[in-house]
Amino acid sequence: MIRFRLLASIAVVEKRTALYETHRELGAKMTEFSGFSMPLAYGKGTIEEHLAVRGASGVFDVSHLGTVEVSGDDAFHRLQANLTNDLGKIEPGRTQYTHLLDETGSVVDDIIVWWLDDQLFHVMPNAANTSNVTGAIGGRDITASRVVLAIQGPAARSALAEVTGTAGPAHNRVVPFEFAGAMGYVAGTG
Repeated sequence: MIRFRLLASIAVVEKRTALYETHRELGAKMTEFSGFSMPLAYGKGTIEEHLAVRGASGVFDVSHLGTVEVSGDDAFHRLQANLTNDLGKIEPGRTQYTHLLDETGSVVDDIIVWWLDDQLFHVMPNAANTSNVTGAIGGRDITASRVVLAIQGPAARSALAEVTGTAGPAHNRVVPFEFAGAMGYVAGTG
């Protein structure tokens, strides 16, 4: 008797950010990160990119990070009951670094809460935990419907001013802006 196994190759379909095609057009070397196809390096490589950010500024697509929109009359109380930091210490227009705990007190994820309006919050977990965070606090996963860019380096504020008309908010603040007819938010969270 001859025994054999049939091994099937299963293709993993990676998620793509809204900027995926732009990254490809610009020649990015793409890699998988937390289920997303993300740019690893451009052109001459990571050393040149590192030096550019240290000397001036660089923009990073971090759209793989989750965004859970929590809104409504009970939004503040729902978040307050589930997060480690006291949202009562901030107000709309502010951000707060905090943690989501499970029922045993273990950390599910470290997150940043963007308090956008009286009854509107964006909770930003790590990419791999978005569904866990959504399950714990409710809300709506809007990750696929937005772009998140991180601008870093000593010239980051002046680069941001060219796009938004403002050098950006102070640390732990978030403000709305309009770009090319679309509304967005800029936050000082770094």
